Amino acid sequence: MKTFSSMLILFCIIFTVYISGCGTKEEENKTSQKETASKNKTETQQQSTTQTQPHTKTNTPTSETGKIWSQVEKINESMGKSINSGKSGHLEEPVAEIISLIKTIPEKIPNLDQANLEVIKTKVNELRKIGGMMDRYQHDNKITELKAEYAKFNSALNEIKKVLPM
Repeated sequence: MKTFSSMLILFCIIFTVYISGCGTKEEENKTSQKETASKNKTETQQQSTTQTQPHTKTNTPTSETGKIWSQVEKINESMGKSINSGKSGHLEEPVAEIISLIKTIPEKIPNLDQANLEVIKTKVNELRKIGGMMDRYQHDNKITELKAEYAKFNSALNEIKKVLPM
């Protein structure tokens, strides 16, 4: 299990570094993220085409959102396990990956109302701040404060999930 967790965290770090471009211009990062999102969408469409579905087509915006949210939960679960074990690595990478995934959701739901869009934007900013604090506490080895910030992080994620059609 430790090997799997380590591999998952390593994958998250590599993926985040790939997306962020390690110091490239913000414009280039956005282009890279859009290309990655487009590639993921194509792969997801191909996967749902190859699976046999007896009654309904699952390639709806809400199923896309559900798939993205599933990835968010996997990363968050892995991060939570590492925090609770006291052996967390750099937390900025998984936090950045979660934020990046959440930012792709409005593209998948074009008819999301403005109030819910604002909730998502506000909570993403909150996640960014909380993630920075979590990373800082982790580096300072302040486990109690880290766990408190992680609880806030989960709360913000739950607020985002409430406004999404799944």
